[in-house]
Amino acid sequence: MPGRRRSSVFRRMSVSSQLDEIKLEVPEINGGTQKASITDFDPLKVLGQGAYGKVLLVKNKQTGRLFAQKELKKASISVNSKTYERTFSERTILASVSSHPNIVKLFYALHDDEKLYLMLEYIPGGELFQHLAQRKFLDEKCTSFYVAQMALALRHLHKTGTVYRDLKPENCLLDKDGYLVLTDFGLAKQPLDHDSDNWCHSIIGTPEYCSPEVLRGEEYGTKTDWWSLGCVMFDLLTGAPPFTGNNHKTIIDRILKQKPKYPFYLTSDSKDLLAKLLNKNSSKRLDVDSDWTKFSKHRVFRYYDWKDLENRAVAAPIIPTITDPEMAENFDDKFTSQRFTACETKPIDIVQSPQAEPDHFKGFSFTASDTVLQPYLAPSL
Repeated sequence: MPGRRRSSVFRRMSVSSQLDEIKLEVPEINGGTQKASITDFDPLKVLGQGAYGKVLLVKNKQTGRLFAQKELKKASISVNSKTYERTFSERTILASVSSHPNIVKLFYALHDDEKLYLMLEYIPGGELFQHLAQRKFLDEKCTSFYVAQMALALRHLHKTGTVYRDLKPENCLLDKDGYLVLTDFGLAKQPLDHDSDNWCHSIIGTPEYCSPEVLRGEEYGTKTDWWSLGCVMFDLLTGAPPFTGNNHKTIIDRILKQKPKYPFYLTSDSKDLLAKLLNKNSSKRLDVDSDWTKFSKHRVFRYYDWKDLENRAVAAPIIPTITDPEMAENFDDKFTSQRFTACETKPIDIVQSPQAEPDHFKGFSFTASDTVLQPYLAPSL
């Protein structure tokens, strides 16, 4: 299990147009009055690393509050226009959807001369992936707890028109109480208009969790996320996604051509819901958004009352061990053991001059509303 961590993106549309030719409309979002600077935070640990930067655990120098700081290198982003657009899109989507309890909160978006920074809620329980790796697989009751919370988060996203496109155990974090929080919105997308249900085109995501319509290069919409939910549910129940292989071609062929093989120990209820979500024909797949009652009343969820889940009145089946939040003990040691260098932690001021190159990242900065920020402004106890 520990060796099966998947790549988030297996195909990117190779667009090499100059950034000067790209015109992004970054919506103005009314933020709060409590501004911040990157110099307000001290780095403590590395929580994760991707193609364009790292996620660090940082501490506010004045309040002692902890945040997850996602860093993105401007130079790396600037060479690919699609990545540039997705970076602004992630900031915009997070700013508009992170009021939901099962979605990570964005507090600040900042930048200096070298990097972009997303200052996010720190979720100390680590990835659901890590907990699954330790347990191999989960029973139906435990699985239904997390599938229900993923569904609540996805439903909230879909109401805003957002397609998530990268649901997998690695992108589901557990908070201190064991409740699920969806993170990493780098592949999420919102439409320019709502004239069509299927408006996404990119073949993008994590192969094991991609729907057939994505892999066939067809136009698709929110129903692709419900296929992914079926894949994650299968993964939690069995210890592996329904379609695996040694390479992307094998995985894709199996997704397009094979039927899922259900282990003998799965209950008839689990198999019934999986079959509804893993229907290769998106028009016949259970559309959880439009048929929420049918989904929420499925027998797989008989262990919990949905209102209790939403009100956090149920004890989570997995309670993360958190000796000290600053230790980040629930995150992968290959990241948390990394050391910082002086140049990595020192912010670089943006030099303003008439001769300076145009700042392609103008408009990136963001401050969350005072209502969202207030609980995090008081000193940590």
